[in-house]
Amino acid sequence: MAEQLKLNSALRTFYDYRSVDISDYLKGFETDEALLQKDLDRILKAHGRREDAAIVSEGDTVTISCRSELSRFKKTNLPVIVGRGLFDREMEAKLIGAGVGQTLTLEKDGTPVEIEVIKCMHTVLPALTDENVRSFGIEGVETVSALRAHCIAKQVEGFLLEDENPDMASAYVWQEVAKHIEITRDPDEEAMMRAQAEKKRQEILNAPTETNEADEAIETADTLPAEFFERMFLSQLDLAVVGEELMRREGRFLTTDDYEAYIGRLVDAYPDRTEAEIRKEHDPKAFAITEYADVLASAIDRYVGDCFKAAFAKE
Repeated sequence: MAEQLKLNSALRTFYDYRSVDISDYLKGFETDEALLQKDLDRILKAHGRREDAAIVSEGDTVTISCRSELSRFKKTNLPVIVGRGLFDREMEAKLIGAGVGQTLTLEKDGTPVEIEVIKCMHTVLPALTDENVRSFGIEGVETVSALRAHCIAKQVEGFLLEDENPDMASAYVWQEVAKHIEITRDPDEEAMMRAQAEKKRQEILNAPTETNEADEAIETADTLPAEFFERMFLSQLDLAVVGEELMRREGRFLTTDDYEAYIGRLVDAYPDRTEAEIRKEHDPKAFAITEYADVLASAIDRYVGDCFKAAFAKE
């Protein structure tokens, strides 16, 4: 049985990150109404009723036959979704308003093309009602209001990736957690993180100086004292201790199997390095600290995301 990877540093006082109020950061998002309507129409169309139509409209699926000296337009019984531009945008635009059985003519590259409209299928959208929404089978969505919120939440997800307010909110949550927790750091684990901090500082100092970016990195390493780097790495250790506690409360934990899978991925990613070199640089303790820290960081990001969605994904 795989051995559990435990940290020796201990959490004396736990603080729930979900108790942090981030209302001051919940700003900057505006619903894109055009995109919202497009998403609603897409969902309605997926649950619409297909029926024959006599006149072609945008979005209809039209079966056509093309005759031309151009090989691209020698087609029989070709289905085309009008308006998508997947076959020929100019031709699709000309089809709108045409009737079934009608033959149209246009020129492509100076060559005549005849298009016969053989069949047209139109999608009749269902009415946007609570009853219909319930029939769509979208998990947790049973009303028109909830469907709108579902679509807006998709927009908020994009906002979370692009805007700085969610990042600032996540940083604030961690700062609040750090203020309220009490941790007894294991001397060996603390020494390891201090050594990593100094190693990182030296890497920046010794970076090539060909680019302005490298010059700025060196200036940063020179300007900021070693204590700055130590605080960053010791903060990661504290994060990891809380992350380990979160996993324990969920009945989960990291094991040596997780570590071996991680080493395997690194070996595949860096074929020019030996497994022994990789293991020396990524020992089980360092792996556990990184992974446990990511547990808390990911949990905080999810909490922030949920807060933004709750604030903006409303009618």
